[in-house]
Amino acid sequence: MNRLLKISSVAILAVLLVAQSVEAANVDAQGRQLYREGEVIVKYKDGVFRTRSFMNTLYDAAAVVEVKRFANGYRNFEHLMLDMNEISVEEAIEVLREDSAVEYVQPNFIMYALPIHEETLHEEVAADAAPSSQPCIIPGLPYPPGCDDPTTPPPGDDDGKAPPCIAPGIPYPPGCDDPTTPPPGDDDGKAPPCIAPGIPYPPGCDDSGGGGGSERPAIEPEPAEPGRAGDPRLGELYGLKKIEAKRAWKVQEGSRDVIVAVIDTGVDYNHPDLAYNMWRNPKARSFAETGIDMDGSEIAGDIVGWDFVHNDNLPFDDNMHGTHCAGTVGAVGSNGVGISGVAKRVSIMAIKFLSGSGSGDTADAIKAIDYAVSRGAQILSNSWGGPGEVSSNKALEDAIKHAEAAGVLVVAAAGNDGTNNDTRPMLPAAFPQENIIAVAATNESDSKAFFSNYGPKTVDVAAPGSGILSTTPKGGYKKLSGTSMAAPHVSGAAALIWSEYPNATYSEVKERLMRFGDPISTLKGETVTGMRINIYKALTEQL
Repeated sequence: MNRLLKISSVAILAVLLVAQSVEAANVDAQGRQLYREGEVIVKYKDGVFRTRSFMNTLYDAAAVVEVKRFANGYRNFEHLMLDMNEISVEEAIEVLREDSAVEYVQPNFIMYALPIHEETLHEEVAADAAPSSQPCIIPGLPYPPGCDDPTTPPPGDDDGKAPPCIAPGIPYPPGCDDPTTPPPGDDDGKAPPCIAPGIPYPPGCDDSGGGGGSERPAIEPEPAEPGRAGDPRLGELYGLKKIEAKRAWKVQEGSRDVIVAVIDTGVDYNHPDLAYNMWRNPKARSFAETGIDMDGSEIAGDIVGWDFVHNDNLPFDDNMHGTHCAGTVGAVGSNGVGISGVAKRVSIMAIKFLSGSGSGDTADAIKAIDYAVSRGAQILSNSWGGPGEVSSNKALEDAIKHAEAAGVLVVAAAGNDGTNNDTRPMLPAAFPQENIIAVAATNESDSKAFFSNYGPKTVDVAAPGSGILSTTPKGGYKKLSGTSMAAPHVSGAAALIWSEYPNATYSEVKERLMRFGDPISTLKGETVTGMRINIYKALTEQL
């Protein structure tokens, strides 16, 4: 749920219009790319003997130019890079499906830090306002999402000539004259960064990250246990009041033995309000060591987590989103600094698979989930997703199943489109696995937030997610809104439950969260439980 982009009006138009230059089948309702062009993920059947000659023949048939493999329980998975001049994703899928050794093949779907609403937007829009009541700012462009589209297109020039396009490769106004010179790249010949996640503009841009700056600091030594002192901004956290966290802390403040993996854009691991609660890998060899072995199957030197964007041990948040989520889960409580998370004490594992611009893909999401499970995380906090039918992203679903088999609870934000996940699924929240708990958002009035997705079959509970104050990179704090902010409340609550009941299973933790909440009228018939979580009840009631 990425912060609102502060770019010029021309850049905004470029973002909105670029969908017209991308193949329609590969664009969602917001004009974002659905999957990586030139990439597929393949799962081969168990027990099938695949010789090198057999695989080379298969690769040649599908115009494969590079093979990336997975580790641990994903040995029969491959991430294939295609020659886009020879074959399309759709054609490659048809070729690979015909092979008897292939269980399934799919596109490498893109995942996004789900869109957020900053405090200013939250204050301007009434809680019960429908996004569709807003007019589209440009005819024919679906922005804001669900807007009412005027019927009159922008006029051309008075002389009848086609007006110039506002930017190379962007066909706006309709029928405009497109300049032939594309935007230049960097002086070093590298492609310029895309101006927004999943939006391929300028043409040929690099969408790998950089949305929040490239400086990634070294991991500072673990700080000493802080002394007990009040958190000066605790009174601003209405969400903790709603879920009765203060009453819960009299029973359980949390334990650093419980590991929550924040799978996101990274975390500011040196933040004064987070550093003490960062997970520290006891097997990390030294601060200086980092890297992956020759076949890519082992990660080393992971002190506080891993960065799958840069492929190293510095999962620093160059966006804001991940650090904000981490603070709600477990900012250090009673340390005399800033705020407290739902869990005053916890171990936060920082896993970065979303770039600085807020986008990642299924291949890296699988690696992130596998890494978290392999390092002992009990809770995976996921404030990201992508649209698609439940059956469309089997690779991501298999990763969730792998976590389920390991006894891991997966907390997932429901999404911010204001739509029904039962009929328009947001993944991974809408997957049917029992270890998923999907989270809608409520506001300060204890009503369902206007932007929140819902689903009487697929969204389990709700938590505060509108105007939530939490940590941001470089020692900061900010109020943000979204189901991205709601899900970490549930992750932190799950950590408190596991601290109190260390022998509990994920199903028992989930049951406590779902059974012992507060009924909310606007959630009735909108979620499985119709309730907003209450961590005091979840801790103290008897199953």
